[in-house]
Amino acid sequence: MIANSRDIIVEKDDVNCRLSTWISRNNKRLNFNSVNTLCRKGLIRINGLKTKASYRLVVGDVISLPNLLLNTSSNRPIAKTDPKLAQLLLDSIIFKDEYVIALNKPEGLASQGGSSQGTRHVDAYKSTLQFSKKDPPRLIHRLDKDTSGVLLLARDIKTANVFTMLFREKQIEKIYWALVGGVPKKEEGILESFISKGDIWSPRRNNSTIDQKKSGWDKGNKKAQTHYKVIGKMGSQYSWLELRPATGRTHQLRIHCANLGHPIIGDRKYKSREGKNSQELPYNFKKLFLHARCLSFFHPISRRTTKIEAELPKHMDTVWKLFGWEISI
Repeated sequence: MIANSRDIIVEKDDVNCRLSTWISRNNKRLNFNSVNTLCRKGLIRINGLKTKASYRLVVGDVISLPNLLLNTSSNRPIAKTDPKLAQLLLDSIIFKDEYVIALNKPEGLASQGGSSQGTRHVDAYKSTLQFSKKDPPRLIHRLDKDTSGVLLLARDIKTANVFTMLFREKQIEKIYWALVGGVPKKEEGILESFISKGDIWSPRRNNSTIDQKKSGWDKGNKKAQTHYKVIGKMGSQYSWLELRPATGRTHQLRIHCANLGHPIIGDRKYKSREGKNSQELPYNFKKLFLHARCLSFFHPISRRTTKIEAELPKHMDTVWKLFGWEISI
């Protein structure tokens, strides 16, 4: 791993894109020649290895970029580490062995940086989680900023590559819990759709995502599948859903719940207005009620069946207790 670098995980929307195209798209100062030079010097790497600017991206690839490429102003002061955030991440560790670290990521904290995140994201504080290892750990998947729960990091490049393959081949089971408005007519089922970038960035103009499954694999549409099950109900007003995504599209669970007719509480992007009963609860639903509850897998290195569970964040735990919903381990 390169010192003072940032790792970015390739998502399915960027599959088969040339590395030089991807980088220049995200940093207007760089063209193919400059990217080619940086790759030749080993300053830009894929999965910890030197690569060519012409390399075509594969889902799950880890792109390591020097931090200097991510700052448009060379005279901008370097952001200082927030000791409170560093301690929050240390307190969030729920599993650690020689190969991986799992966090119960707090809601409101991004996994990786973005246009408005600055350095307040998990990836910027990976050195806090380095411990006795030679290099800081690497993110091998990510959660939305407002989603809490299990977030996995690999403690070396070999482990990162192995777990990236496990995610790609669906060998890691992911379970999410959500609070949604209303109660689905069918208490268990499979949601299938084709999700496009328009569904993510312009949801108000794209309200028929589930119907897209009839249109086939159109350009820009990615197939998405989620199994859902009602675990608890509060009258006809709210449901506790268990969500098991078979695919990993951006905002998949949020879009699927919205198109099921039962949007996730607190999801202002895929819900036109707040529920009429929101004022009756301890929180006014400004926070998203979506939690990555569990990751289960057969550990490919330690050869042990591993199940990692994350406790609910405070805003969800409060409502669960209010509704009398018991959590069984």
